Amino acid sequence: MKRIILAGLFAGTALFAWEALAHMLLPLGEAGVKALANEQLVSGALADNVRESGFFFFPAPEDRPGMTAQQKQETMAAVQERWRTGPAGILIFHPNGTGATFARQLLTQFGFDLVVMVLAAVVLSQVATRGYLKRVGLMALMGLFPTLQTEIPNWNWYGFPTVYMLAQFTVHLVGFTVGGLVLAKVLRPAEPVEGRVARVATAA
Repeated sequence: MKRIILAGLFAGTALFAWEALAHMLLPLGEAGVKALANEQLVSGALADNVRESGFFFFPAPEDRPGMTAQQKQETMAAVQERWRTGPAGILIFHPNGTGATFARQLLTQFGFDLVVMVLAAVVLSQVATRGYLKRVGLMALMGLFPTLQTEIPNWNWYGFPTVYMLAQFTVHLVGFTVGGLVLAKVLRPAEPVEGRVARVATAA
């Protein structure tokens, strides 16, 4: 178990280093992200009308007490048409700021990168697949999960920019590959059941 944790810590550090490179030196971190035009004007309008922190989307369906099923269906159809023709979007808003510091955010990211790679180490330690490149490839495949489960749904349902989704796909795929290079080097493949049985029988 100590070896698994140690491998995860090394791999998590490698993952964090790659993410820092991707966001600070490569265009991946800014891909698909734009600044608001007339930011002060927009921020002032939001501050005047949005009083609480939260995740907001617009246009939103009308929700009045006592609405019938037919009325709700008609409202949803109208909203879908407005989503199609615009303006439409999502908003994560904090009227009084988040209180977060860059240093704390970095530490949080680093901590979760370590957790992710320790969990990946647990998975890899149970795999009997031999061959360094095959084991790295398995970890690279795990890098598809966050894109398939999170980035593509955000692109599909909320209209996240395609270039943003592709950039995040690259970050995840390369990140798990980099972590896999470390994990596959440190961890030995699990011994197949047949091998363990034969070894026990020989010892007996």
